[in-house]
Amino acid sequence: REPRRMSTLPSKVAGVLGNTSLSQFDVIIVGSGAGGSMAARTLTVVGGKKVLILETGNNYFIGLDDPAANMPLPLFSSDEVKLSVRNIIDQDPFLDPRTYRTNPSAAAVVNEDVNTLPRTVGGAFVHADMKTPRFNAVDFRLASALQSLGRTYDGTNFSDWPVTYDELEPFYAEAERLTGVQGQNGANPFESHRRSGEYPMPPGVPMYVANVLSDGARAKGYAPFPYPTAITSRPYRGRPPCVDCGFCSGYGCPKKAKSTPAVTTLREALLTGNCQLRFNCRVTRLLHDGGRHVTGVEFVDADGNTRQASADQYIVAASAIESARLCLLSELSGAGLGNSSGMVGRNLMFHFQTIAVGIYAQRFHGERGRSVTHGIADFRGVMPGGEAIDPNLKLGGIIEFGTNSEAINATKNNLEALAFARLQGVDLTLKQLLVNSPFLARIAVMEMQAEDAPQLTNQVDLDPHLRDVFGLPAARVTFANSTFEKEARTFYAPKMIDIHKTAGAQYGFIAPVDSPS
Repeated sequence: REPRRMSTLPSKVAGVLGNTSLSQFDVIIVGSGAGGSMAARTLTVVGGKKVLILETGNNYFIGLDDPAANMPLPLFSSDEVKLSVRNIIDQDPFLDPRTYRTNPSAAAVVNEDVNTLPRTVGGAFVHADMKTPRFNAVDFRLASALQSLGRTYDGTNFSDWPVTYDELEPFYAEAERLTGVQGQNGANPFESHRRSGEYPMPPGVPMYVANVLSDGARAKGYAPFPYPTAITSRPYRGRPPCVDCGFCSGYGCPKKAKSTPAVTTLREALLTGNCQLRFNCRVTRLLHDGGRHVTGVEFVDADGNTRQASADQYIVAASAIESARLCLLSELSGAGLGNSSGMVGRNLMFHFQTIAVGIYAQRFHGERGRSVTHGIADFRGVMPGGEAIDPNLKLGGIIEFGTNSEAINATKNNLEALAFARLQGVDLTLKQLLVNSPFLARIAVMEMQAEDAPQLTNQVDLDPHLRDVFGLPAARVTFANSTFEKEARTFYAPKMIDIHKTAGAQYGFIAPVDSPS
């Protein structure tokens, strides 16, 4: 169903989008990201429910609830200072800190880089580079598949999903239609090919760096393909096509070409008249009747007032860390709301990244194109068709082909390289580095986005000492990688460097990112 559009704009209230006259709700949703906005769209458009969304972050999508055909452009631009240096849409690690440790017996310390996702209307998908591959069929029964091969990893606790790929496939297809995903059926030989339809849009223009790395990968017998991406390659549902400005990953899209929830599912929910969104509202706890039923939410509004709201049902969609933290904050004197099993916050997983960097003679012009257009799935470690694990390979991850469009960060890398060169006795000047631009114009990157193994010891709980700006206990993250993902890095890193060598790189190295990100 398409959204029912309101005939007139609701009266404007500061900090509120949608129907400002609503005062009673069927459902309250905490968080306006991909999960929360999709739920809001389904509840309002399909179910006709009255929905309140509470969002911690600010709103940069002016006119988001305007029923006019063309929504005004968002308050974003290809501004490296605003988005990458000042991090205007990100969680503020000073006002809302987190602590980190590698094991439960260690002392946790404040860490500014513990999964600091954007806090904005539309959630973390606002800053993503929008790759949207599906899980393979074997991913839904990974525990059984590993067991059948006799693969065990101490401390891990893999589990099979309660649903199969075939059961979830129609929902994949609907999500791709609603958000707008470009792709090419059958291009990835390792994906599960049972699809109920074509991708909504064909692939856009490939980046030059993608062509170079694809040639290197193809020469080694791998199968590069255009990645399924939630970015418009042609006009789609009232939004214009991508202009390939070079700023996707880490940036909000000024053209609405990125299919963020704000301009897709959330906007549809707001236009029904059944949805109200309050931003700059921090939910501080879920009210409940002794731990069995939620009876309301308590939040601090944009003016600093503590308020409450209630509904028949509640959805917590505030990210893995913040959703767990909210449950724990809601019962400070006990185990935490919904935590009779002790599992709330446990089995925390990130993407274990292995980054293979190549420095080339030619320029790659990262300012032209998207952040990622192509990659390979040969290092996923599954058989073609995605139905089984390859017994001869490690379970790695997707490989993204990319380069750099950020001049300021590239200059910072030049300064670090200059200091290293001088320590090694190399006669080099900053001017030479800036002219040659190895970390901007001539850099190619392959990034393996692998999955972490679930471990009970990797968890989110409340720090006993540190509090945020609202006086609430900060999230404490305990996390360490297992042999599962470390073995995959050791296995695939040389193969990634070999692709660079074949593609013509003059120099290559592995730049690991071991901390949570």
